[in-house]
Amino acid sequence: MIRSRKDKRKSNHSPAVERKLRKVRLSRKQTHAVILFPAPFPNAIANLGFLTIWDRLNTAGDFLCDRAVWDPRHPSEPEGIETGLPLSAFPLIFISSSTELDLPAVIDALIASGIEPEAGSRQGRPLIVAGGITLTLNPAPWAPLLDLAILGEGEDAILPWISLYADWQKQSGSRPELLQASSALPFLWIPDQEDRMVTPARYESFTEHPAFSTVVHPDGHFGDCFLIETTRGCPRRCKFCAACAAFSARFASADAIINTIDSTHCLTAPKVGLVGAAVGDHPRLKQIVAHVLLSGKEITLSSLRIESTDAELLDLLTEGGFRSLTIAPEAGSEGERFKLGKKATDADILKLAQIAAEKGINHLRMYFLIGLPEAEPADSIARLITWLRKETPSSLFLDLSVASFIPKPFTPWEGEPFAGIPTLDHVKKQIKDAIKPLSRVDVRFESTRMEQIAVLLSRGDRRIGEVLIAAKKSSRSFNQQIRLDNLDLTPYLAPADTDYILPWKVIHPHD
Repeated sequence: MIRSRKDKRKSNHSPAVERKLRKVRLSRKQTHAVILFPAPFPNAIANLGFLTIWDRLNTAGDFLCDRAVWDPRHPSEPEGIETGLPLSAFPLIFISSSTELDLPAVIDALIASGIEPEAGSRQGRPLIVAGGITLTLNPAPWAPLLDLAILGEGEDAILPWISLYADWQKQSGSRPELLQASSALPFLWIPDQEDRMVTPARYESFTEHPAFSTVVHPDGHFGDCFLIETTRGCPRRCKFCAACAAFSARFASADAIINTIDSTHCLTAPKVGLVGAAVGDHPRLKQIVAHVLLSGKEITLSSLRIESTDAELLDLLTEGGFRSLTIAPEAGSEGERFKLGKKATDADILKLAQIAAEKGINHLRMYFLIGLPEAEPADSIARLITWLRKETPSSLFLDLSVASFIPKPFTPWEGEPFAGIPTLDHVKKQIKDAIKPLSRVDVRFESTRMEQIAVLLSRGDRRIGEVLIAAKKSSRSFNQQIRLDNLDLTPYLAPADTDYILPWKVIHPHD
């Protein structure tokens, strides 16, 4: 039998090879909703927000929810992973968003499904409700598309709304009646009530009940890996950081993490991943890692803190199969690092790299930002990497990821200007040319044009969403539609130079 590419893809990602926390028995006739992750399957299975909310939805009495993903490489209508139903068959669609560029992906998925992306034209058929860090920071560009958005941490917020939704369904209510009833929940953002103040939800039980993988699949971004969230938010409060802006900083208790690992048996995954914005700051990180090793599992971490990672921790990690270390210097010079809120010196970076190589780690990934306010010299990153290459063993591969600064709502730098495509492309070329002669060094850049679109979506209002939908429906590029509509981008790229009112001011920031 010859399978089509689409059939093969479905077979590889079949629920049959997954391990789940609970058996969810969905039928094509009884399933009430679907939650869509607007990225390929490996990303979805590694996103704890998406998996946690899906699991919570299926504990809401008789409510049943499927899940789906959108893969732009296979732009056909998304289908429920559990039921195989097309996206258009569900009366209620949830969207889990983690980046600004999810919005164009969601519009593509809706259009591919024959679903009208504009809420005013759909009239609640289907209802579309979104949540995640993207919406928590600034839901305004999503306004033309959504019926509702749940802001903040969704674990304790989703079920009260589902209860309200179930009552509305029993009464065969209208869409305006549902929106009015939803306004009683303080964390609900309603596009039809854009001036109403919203208080993002907070998950009060995080320290004792951290999020973890409710589904494990070999095709996940981290491989066949059980993930658990060790930190939420970040105590460092770097001036550019979205995680600091969106969530109050706290650590899951070590006992809760260990008990979760033991009670779930990691869903038989051979590897455990500790994730969060401040994993390296957890006060009992070494104890947690040691317990993972005693359970016979390998271990991986999302990233480590440069100045607080020592030889003892690296010994434990390498014992657990850890061979690739990720750090985030962000800037090439100490002075710029300190301005950001980073405390690591050049000597700290070198010391960590040397110890890592001694312990058998062969891959060092480093994240950098360019186009920052009060920009550092363009060659500072190249000078740092040239020095590191000279002072570290050649066995250690240096892998750079360089991204442009994208101002985020609720950060100290929310109003700072975007550096601009010509400037950023010039800096990227300088970095690429400078490290080209170096052995075992690689650098990756994001598309600068896509980074500018991310800025527009990060700081945008309803108008940005309208232009994006119009572009998608007419098969034009976003830039073509901007020119056609004669849209002035200055308020979004450099708001301090205009009287632009930041649309997220209707959201109460967290403490």
